[in-house]
Parts: sequence; structure tokens; C-alpha cells
Amino acid sequence: MVKLNEVLSELEKLLSPNFKIVRSDMDGKHVYIETSVDKLIDAAKYLLSIDGRLVHITASDEGYKGLKLIHIYGLDHMDVNSHIILQTHLPRENAVAPSISKLTYQVSWAERETMELLGIKFDGHPDPRHIFLPYEWPDPVESKAEEWKPVKVEGKCILPIGPYHPAMLEGGYFKVKVDGEEVIDVDIKVGFNHRGIMRLAEKRSFWRDIFLVSRICGICNTPHALTFVMAAEAIANITPSDRAQYIRTLLAELNRIHSHLLWLGVAGDLIGFKTLLMWTWKIREDIQDCIELLTGNRVHMDAIIIGGVRRDVNDQQIRKVEEKLRNVKREVGKLADIVVSHNIVRARTEDIGILSLQDAKNGGAVGPTARASGWKIDVRKDSPYAAYSEEYTTWDIVVDEGKDVFARVIVRVKEILVSIDICLQCLDALKRVSGPIKVEVKEFPEGEAIRKSEAPRGELFYYIDSNGTNIPKT
Repeated sequence: MVKLNEVLSELEKLLSPNFKIVRSDMDGKHVYIETSVDKLIDAAKYLLSIDGRLVHITASDEGYKGLKLIHIYGLDHMDVNSHIILQTHLPRENAVAPSISKLTYQVSWAERETMELLGIKFDGHPDPRHIFLPYEWPDPVESKAEEWKPVKVEGKCILPIGPYHPAMLEGGYFKVKVDGEEVIDVDIKVGFNHRGIMRLAEKRSFWRDIFLVSRICGICNTPHALTFVMAAEAIANITPSDRAQYIRTLLAELNRIHSHLLWLGVAGDLIGFKTLLMWTWKIREDIQDCIELLTGNRVHMDAIIIGGVRRDVNDQQIRKVEEKLRNVKREVGKLADIVVSHNIVRARTEDIGILSLQDAKNGGAVGPTARASGWKIDVRKDSPYAAYSEEYTTWDIVVDEGKDVFARVIVRVKEILVSIDICLQCLDALKRVSGPIKVEVKEFPEGEAIRKSEAPRGELFYYIDSNGTNIPKT
């Protein structure tokens, strides 16, 4: 297995003389390295060759200093918590960097987003079209009606869906190429409902931003709040109490169970198995009852704060939640037996949507999708946070080798049972672990931090740059 120190030694040889360790945190496991822009390709080739994961790329506006481009690579699936954060500075007037999308497809959309939001041009990007703005921008959108000429594709059909369609909850345009019932290609245009949350976060205090980021996703609101808060706590150099960590983990896993049940219900509805929809949503009511009992809300918990949690959990709540979770565990056990054997489920999910392990890695798959392709990655194990390390709770990553939609169904069903077990362990711990539920923090020093969590649908990543005020710089 690759170790962080070995990687740093190789990077120093590769990038010298443009290699400088700026800082590190997470007990030296998150290493920030400054290098020159012409070395980014060399670094990417090496880190990807040792099975490093490109977590994300982002950029920061440094004012008169120009722009700071940041590549974040994860090695935590090989060496716990380990991350390499490569930084390079670009002039504002001619911000150009080499694209690494030809080395790994997973960076394609991140580069396009950075091009659009920060104005950095990625030289050699195969698809530099806008994501959020109309493709024609800054030219006006063509509104003149012209004679339509059909596109002839031998034996195939192009099917446009969206941007607004009764089958979709949010705006998006999909140009799907099909051969019979088989989808062979798709072009996606999003951005119709872009809310600019990153820019909004730079106008609010750290405490107000918690409410903002939790609204990014209603179903996974707790992981969003938790990941943002963990990055803020790293900058402020504070550590919540064990009791707060158990409560955070309990709420995050309830969120995961809620999300997986909702996903299974929608999947059942889409494949024509209405009974599965009704059954999973009936079980989901018990989980929402637990969430309401613990936080006062049935969906948006708003329970995570910087330094801990907003509300404690008493013995009466523990007993009631334990009772409901044991009931959910029995019901999900019955549900699992039906899902595994039902003809409709198997006929419409087996050998559909095959995603090989190599394609999963190249495409940057995360969460249940990656694990259903045989990739054993999970932030809760690879970069433990809250109460997920072995000193707090014991559990195993769910992995399946099926690589199809059926495998992704099975992974989620099994993960529900694992999440219930984690919740019960947290509830048991709360009976004996005392302590404050929050640590007070009034101001934030200058600094930056990255933090990740395992949201229900996959890895969630936050980067915060603080300028020493109570409002994040980035």
C-alpha cells in the first residue's frame, strides 16, 4: 500500500525546484503543496498512476494577487486520512492552466465549472462549453426561427428530454442517443436553476452559512452541514466532545437511511413496482419520526453547529428511537428478501447500466455507485470523522461486484441495515458517555481547510479559506 511519506518524497523529486510544503493539518495527513502551473500535469500523471483519487479541483480569487488553482488528491483509501492539496497561482489577466481531463475524465466538469465561475482557461480541454450559462454566451441566444433540418443517424434515434419535463423535478436538458431501448450516448446541459450558493456563502458569517449549505440538498442536509462545520472547526482548531460526535453520527445515519429508502421507493415507482414505493415510504415514516423526535423537524434537522450540536438527547428519546429502529430493521429485512427475489426488480435492473471498476475510477464514481462496481471506498472508513472510527463504532463497508443497477439496489438495502446498527451503537454509547454538547467559538483565524464526509449518495467535499474574519473568504 502507498504511504503518504513515500508519495511526498516522489513529488519532491518530480516537482523540484517548484516544490514547497505550505502547511499541513489532520496530524500531518493533509499536506498543502505549492508548485508551478507547468508541473500540474506531471503531478497528475504520477498521483493517478499510484491509484490516487482526484477528489476535486477548485479555485480561489486572491484579489490583486490573482487566482489560486487547487487540485485535491485523495490517498485515504490506501493510507487513512491522507490527502495532497496542490496549489498554484495564476495571473488574473491571463489565467491559463493545462487541462488534465485527457488523463482522467472525472475532472472534466470541475474544470468547466472553474472556467465559468473564475475565468480560468484550461488549455486542451475537449469540451469547454458553458455549464451554467447558455452555450452562446456572451453572444445573444439565437431566437430567429429557421427551417428545421432533421439529423440523420443510421439506425439510431436522438431523443431530447427537458429542460423542463414532467418526469424531472429540476431543470436539465438531456440529448439522448438511443438504439432501440439501449442508450448509447447522452449530452447533458444543466445550470437552469443555478443558485450561486458558493458566492452567497462569501457574504454571510460562518454560522449563517450552516443554514445555507444544508439547503443544497434536503435529503442529505446533515452531511452538508456537518462537512462545512468540520472544515470551519479545523480552521478554528477546536474538537467537539465525544457526546456531540455520537449525536452527529446518529443524525447523519438517520439521514442516510431516509435517503436510501426514498431512493428505493422512487426506483420501484420508475420500474413499475408500485408496492415497493408504498412499502419503503411507509418505513421511511418511522425514520422521519425519529428525526422529528431528536431535532424538532422531519426533514431539515438544522442540528449541527460549529463546536458540536444544537440539542442533546435524553434517555426517553433514546428508548423511543431504539424501539423504532428495531422495527425498521425487521421491516427492511423483509423488504430485502422481496427485492432480491422479485421478478420485476431483477428483470429491470440486472445487466442494466453496467459500470466497470475501471470506468468507475476514471469517471470519479463515489458512494453506493462506486461500491456496487466493486470499489471499496467510503469516507467514513478512509477518513474517519465524527464517531465512525473503530474506537467509537464497528461496522463494515458494503461492496458488491455486480456493477449493474441491481447491484446498486442491493448495496443500498444492505447499507440501511449497517446504518441502523451504527445508530443503535451510538444510542447505546449516549447512555454512558456524558459531556458538553458544544464548544464555543467566537472568531476564526486566517487559514484554510478541506474536509470530506460520506453523504448518502457519495463523497461530499468542502474547502474553506478564512481571512481572519467571521465571514469566509472562499
